[in-house]
Amino acid sequence: MPQGTAAVEGPGLPVLHDDPDMVIVDKPVGLVVEPGGGAPSVVELLAAQRPPFDVEGVARPGVVHRLDRETSGCLMFARTDAAAAALDQAFQQKRVDKRYWTLVLGETPEHERLEGPYGRDPQDPRKFTTRVKSARRAALSFEVRERLRGATLLEVRLETGRTHQIRVQLSEAGFPVLGDSVYGPSEARAHPVAQALGRQALHALRLAVPHPSTGALVRVEAPLPEDFQKALAALREGGS
Repeated sequence: MPQGTAAVEGPGLPVLHDDPDMVIVDKPVGLVVEPGGGAPSVVELLAAQRPPFDVEGVARPGVVHRLDRETSGCLMFARTDAAAAALDQAFQQKRVDKRYWTLVLGETPEHERLEGPYGRDPQDPRKFTTRVKSARRAALSFEVRERLRGATLLEVRLETGRTHQIRVQLSEAGFPVLGDSVYGPSEARAHPVAQALGRQALHALRLAVPHPSTGALVRVEAPLPEDFQKALAALREGGS
C-alpha cells in the first residue's frame, strides 16, 4: 500500500484529463511542481484533491515533466508506476507534442528552428545557456501567431525538454520572453505589459500524448489565463 501524505491547503487545480492511469491539470501561475520550500506544490495539491495515486509506494502523483513556477498551463502526472514508465518512454521517443504560447520582445522571423548545445552557465550555475560546450542538445521550433506593438506572440514546439529551455533559447536568439526576470534583458523586464503581467509571458497551451495503457492519442488544451489575455489585449490596443 502506498504511504499516506499530509493534508495541504491551496487552490483547486483545474483538471483537463483524468483516468486511472494519468491526470493532466491546468497549472496556475505561482505554484511549484514538486514539494520544497514550504509553499504548496502541485504534487501535494493533486494528491489531496484527485486521489488515488501509487507511484514508487507513495500516494503522490508521478512527475513526468515540469513547468516553472511562473509558467501556466498543461501539466501531466502518472497515477501508477506502469503509467509513469510508459509516459517516460513516450517522452524519450519524442511522441509527446507540447505547444507553448509566449510573448517575446521585438519582431521575429515567421518561423524558425533553434538547436544547439545546452548546459549550465559557467558564470552562474543556477542558470542555463546554449553558449557552452556540451553533449546535451536542445531543440525547438516556433512560428508567429500574431505581431503586436513592440512584441510578437509565438507558438513554440519543444523537441527536447531542458530546464528553462524556451526562455534560454529565445533570449539567446535575440527574442527574450517578456517579463523574464532571469534571462531577459532590461527592455524585456521594463516593457509596460511585462510590468503589468508581473511574470514571464509563457503558457503551456496544448499537450498531445499517447495514452499509457491504450496508446490512443490524448489531446488537451489549457485556456489562456486572465493575466495573459490582458497582456495580449493591451498590446493589441497599442496597434501592431
